[in-house]
Amino acid sequence: MAETYPKFDGFSLQSDNYYTTNIEYRTTPVRSVDAQKIARRPGVKLLAHEFGERKVKLQGFIIGSSSSDLRDKIDSFHASVTSKEEGILEIESDRQATATVLSVVIPDPAYAQDMVPFEAELIMADPFFYASQHQVAWSVGAGATSMQQTVSVSGSIFAEPSIKYDAPAGEGYTTTSGIIVSYGPTGETVTWSGTGDTTTLAYGDSVTFDYINHRILEGTNEVDVEGVFSRWDPVSTTFTVTFSGTAAGGTLTLSYQPRYL
Repeated sequence: MAETYPKFDGFSLQSDNYYTTNIEYRTTPVRSVDAQKIARRPGVKLLAHEFGERKVKLQGFIIGSSSSDLRDKIDSFHASVTSKEEGILEIESDRQATATVLSVVIPDPAYAQDMVPFEAELIMADPFFYASQHQVAWSVGAGATSMQQTVSVSGSIFAEPSIKYDAPAGEGYTTTSGIIVSYGPTGETVTWSGTGDTTTLAYGDSVTFDYINHRILEGTNEVDVEGVFSRWDPVSTTFTVTFSGTAAGGTLTLSYQPRYL
């Protein structure tokens, strides 16, 4: 049986008993803008401009086989939707977001009534819809000092990837004392510099550049960050990874979730 949408936290809102007739979710969220006046000049200077929250509205019907069954279906709706502080809203097979229920309106059913309309309003603090994770991996040649790769970033707005270098298995330490990731379109770089007693990466260890949370992990330990975590536009783009002290081999993995407005 084919999947039906929308869903909220796995609860179908498109079924024999819960029938969504209208959903508003494609309106672009409003940008929140911080501005500063410029002395002796017209206009303002924009300090920050980010998308704010997004609201989603659903309308439909709750249908029972009798008035008592309708009451049970309304109770199930409240238990599965209204009472949840937060849940995963699935609009389509590959579009989901985290949402909070703001309000639900269900009129009191009349005597012997087996169907009532409903209206629900949800808010998404993170205004983007996400697709499933994309991932690609490359082998790193032993002795490599740099490697450039081209990736096609999906979505309708910027992505924030995770880039992980895994050193090959072995004993002791490699000669890799630093890793620089450069985002081609802007030239922005973020750098891991060797830490610990030897200042080089151990065999079997890893370095992860976490662009979403703006941090670098050596293994599971967070280390100092130098540089800028870029926002990767949804186009075909190049990036370069440079190894100080050369790489001992291993793999490089890029993963991200496409975002959609």
